[in-house]
Amino acid sequence: MRLAWKITTLSMPALAALLTISTLPSRGQQSTPPAPENEQIDVGQLFATTCGWCHSDGGRAAGKGPQLMDTKRDDDFIRNRIKHGKEGAMPAFGATFSDAQIEEIIRYIRALKPHEG
Repeated sequence: MRLAWKITTLSMPALAALLTISTLPSRGQQSTPPAPENEQIDVGQLFATTCGWCHSDGGRAAGKGPQLMDTKRDDDFIRNRIKHGKEGAMPAFGATFSDAQIEEIIRYIRALKPHEG
C-alpha cells in the first residue's frame, strides 16, 4: 500500500517519465524498427558508422571482424550472417535492414576494390 501511495503523489511529468523508462528496451533487445523495404541506404556511410567498428576500411581490411573485400563466402552465407549474426562475434541485423537493403550491402561487398594510390 505504501508504494501505491507514493506513486499517486508523483507529479504527472514524473509519472510519465517513470512509465517511459520502464518500457524502454533492455540492452539485449533490438530497439530499431525494421527499415521499410523501399528505403534507400548509403552503403558506404552504413559501413563507416555501423560495420566499420569491426570491418575496417569500409570492409577492405580485417579488424575485429574479417576483411570482406575478395571474400570467398557466397551470397547466401553473407545474407544469413547479416540477418542472423554470429553469437559472440557479430550482431544480427535482420530486424534492422530490409531484404532489399541486405542485397545492397552484398553488392557493396562484392564491389569492394583496394584504394588507388
